Amino acid sequence: MLKFLVEKILSHYLSILLVSPTVILSALLVRFHKEAESLIGTLNPTQTTLILLLLAVVSLALLSLAIYLATWFKWDEPTGTWLSRLSKLRYCPKCKASKIVTPLKNVVNGWRCMNCRHFFHDPARANIESPKKKVLKNQRI
Repeated sequence: MLKFLVEKILSHYLSILLVSPTVILSALLVRFHKEAESLIGTLNPTQTTLILLLLAVVSLALLSLAIYLATWFKWDEPTGTWLSRLSKLRYCPKCKASKIVTPLKNVVNGWRCMNCRHFFHDPARANIESPKKKVLKNQRI
């Protein structure tokens, strides 16, 4: 639990570190826009292109790092499972703790992990009985 809490704090701390230089540079550019225009006007087109390319690469690197550090799963307290924010699939917390991401199979009154075979009960489907097989008159039991 402590490890999870530390990872959560670090992920938010890193997000702040990623966003703050962009905000600071934007504020400085707004404040000193006349000086920036005169500086850019003195550069030749090759230097301007290289600066813009460098800014694009740094922006893409920061964006990809932010996407990598994003939390893609949400903890669902009533069911005790992880819920994907994108696909809305549920994942086994036991397997996820051991770094195995296993989607859960939907069964009649909950979900079952196909890796560790653990069953997770769904409180919304608590009163549903499992379907019974029909027994034919000629069939032996």
